[in-house]
Amino acid sequence: MKNKRVFLLLFLLSLLVLTSCAVDYSNAYNKAVNTFADGEYQEAAQAFEKLGEYANSATYAAYARGLVFFDQGQYIAAEPYFAKVRDFMYGEQRYQYCHACVLESEGNHAEAAAIFLSMGDYEDAPTLYRYNNARVAEANNDYETALFDYQQAGNYSDAPLRLDNLRTQVYDYAIILQSEGHYEQALNLFGKLGDYFDSAERARSCKQFFRQQRYDEAEILYQNGDLQGAYDIFSSLTGFSDAVTRTEEIGQQLGIALPTVE
Repeated sequence: MKNKRVFLLLFLLSLLVLTSCAVDYSNAYNKAVNTFADGEYQEAAQAFEKLGEYANSATYAAYARGLVFFDQGQYIAAEPYFAKVRDFMYGEQRYQYCHACVLESEGNHAEAAAIFLSMGDYEDAPTLYRYNNARVAEANNDYETALFDYQQAGNYSDAPLRLDNLRTQVYDYAIILQSEGHYEQALNLFGKLGDYFDSAERARSCKQFFRQQRYDEAEILYQNGDLQGAYDIFSSLTGFSDAVTRTEEIGQQLGIALPTVE
């Protein structure tokens, strides 16, 4: 009988201890949740980590750790934490953003650009999309896209330096093309540079030389009997020299009805 009483007493004591521990964990958990809600993520992470696997403490702990790095702009460090909690709160968005930053740091600008684009207006995703898309465009010699997107990226990362370097490269190449008589190509490049140095003036000059080239080409076609070819070119040179008159003359020879003026 005495042994039974001792056993019963020990059993009741163990229940009391377990109940006490459960209450302590519950109180600590609620306190950690309140700390998290107050934006004290570092303190909250530590509190949740002490609770181990109690409730969803591990999830909260990882999310809070991720937020600490995220708020510091350390997105690469934050990525593995959000990878664990993608279905918790805003874990998926934060993971995608951080993962795209990882891809950018690895030089995988195409994939990074695709993710940032898919995120819409989240954080500064539009700016990061422009930067990464510009890197892709520059690598593919798509100068128009690269120049525009570097401008849109503003002061992000090395965008200003890359924009300046790219403008210089395009400008120098356009001058070479202009000096070699490739006026159409030079015109396109100067046009992409806008008001960079004397690009606008050079673009106008190239346009005039290019139109003269086309005019001369049309004359050669006419002399060689290709009236239709000559007509097509002259008709595209409205406002240049006597291209309108030449168009009318050749049009009459081809039997093309001229528009009547009412």
